[in-house]
Amino acid sequence: MKKVLLVLLSLSFAVHANSEMSDIQALDMQTLDWQVLAPIIKEQDVHLPDVTESQKRLLATVIQLQDSAKPVDRENVMKARQRLADDGVDVDAALDARVRYMSLAQRKAESLNTEVNGKRVSMSGFVVPTKFNGVKATEFLLLPYAGACIHMPPPAANQIVKLSYPAGFEVENVQFPVTVSGTINAEKKTELVQLVDGKMNVTMGYAMDALTIEKYYGDAVPAPVAKEQLDRKGHDHKGHAH
Repeated sequence: MKKVLLVLLSLSFAVHANSEMSDIQALDMQTLDWQVLAPIIKEQDVHLPDVTESQKRLLATVIQLQDSAKPVDRENVMKARQRLADDGVDVDAALDARVRYMSLAQRKAESLNTEVNGKRVSMSGFVVPTKFNGVKATEFLLLPYAGACIHMPPPAANQIVKLSYPAGFEVENVQFPVTVSGTINAEKKTELVQLVDGKMNVTMGYAMDALTIEKYYGDAVPAPVAKEQLDRKGHDHKGHAH
């Protein structure tokens, strides 16, 4: 009888200890907003020159052909430059502004928040599976909006989390949001990943070892969210997973 009581007491203690551990883990978990992953770069914005559509095409001609050794290409570059000069466009200044603009845009896209390193976080977003074990996916791209990387360019690197979940998760639809918990780290990496519409080089700013992946809306079926909803002057956050 004493042995039975000891066993029951041991089981009770183990259950209680596990419950307390789960409570501690839950308290340690932070809800992470996507904006936190994109720290602000304190640099002056680069303003591109105000040009017409026809002038943009002429500038594109200069950019595409300026390094060509073919006489016909060099002649077309000279003609384009002359037409732009006649319109009052400083071609060299415009091209320099373009280079600086693109460089700043890349720095913004790849700026990472290292303060999240090693933190246990909970995030809501959309998963695009990249590696499978049977019918279940074990690796994903976790993204802030639906449809990213599917028939469209990927988001900024600091808005992509490479998600590892060895237990596997069956993705019913990439248009449905999920909530993921796990340990996150800033870890920029470019990889050739296999997506449903083909292979693509994707630069990922963060990596997470997931503990859980759950449907954000349970059994409810939310309406698909298009990326365009997020691009309306940066104010419309419908469908953005926080």
